[in-house]
Amino acid sequence: MARRVLSIGETVRVLKQDTEDATRDLLVRTAKREHAKVMAADPKPQAFVRIVDGVLGAPEERARPDGVIVYQYQRFDEIVQFAMETLFDLSPVLSGDYRNAHMITIDGVPATGLKDWKPGSEITILNPLPYSRKIEVGSMTMRVAGSDKVYQQARRIVMGRFGNVASIQFTYRAFIGGNSINQAKAPSSGKSWWLGHDGEARAASGVVESRIARTHGATAHNQRDVRFPALVITER
Repeated sequence: MARRVLSIGETVRVLKQDTEDATRDLLVRTAKREHAKVMAADPKPQAFVRIVDGVLGAPEERARPDGVIVYQYQRFDEIVQFAMETLFDLSPVLSGDYRNAHMITIDGVPATGLKDWKPGSEITILNPLPYSRKIEVGSMTMRVAGSDKVYQQARRIVMGRFGNVASIQFTYRAFIGGNSINQAKAPSSGKSWWLGHDGEARAASGVVESRIARTHGATAHNQRDVRFPALVITER
């Protein structure tokens, strides 16, 4: 019999049966059944890890009769929604344009949801308005004190809630031709100044970056006026 302990986790235990083999068999069958229910329900977890009696990645059959099977689910939809809500709440409001301009890209391509997310994909939330950088660094006069560093404040809040299951980094990302650019992977980039994720290049983002390099020049992504505050969310 399973009991849900977190929206991102499932812990499975069972009552002792007549024999150890029967107890282990019930534990394994129960764990697999409950796990299948979670993976079949919408919204589906983007990924998961299995921990059997404290061993990461061990199969369910390795469990002791009195053991515990834990599934940790990575629900990036929850993380991204919380990040967007946090940015919305922290945003200074005059016309409302800045607050409504936060957007999501997956591997550089704008997205309205996470249906195109795959393991290893990079989720970026950024604000492409021309003055978003000024708001972030505090060089724009605001009516309310503390309205700067919106993305840096949001990063701390999101990390406090989801930092154990995802990496959330603050950086500045270029936004050119309707796509966000990972400067560390773009042509002629220098990693010493780049503050974001340095994972393996994804094919989709590589195509985007190559096209932008051909259209706008290889160093276009280094221009300050096209680099905007961003949160980069990836798997741990």
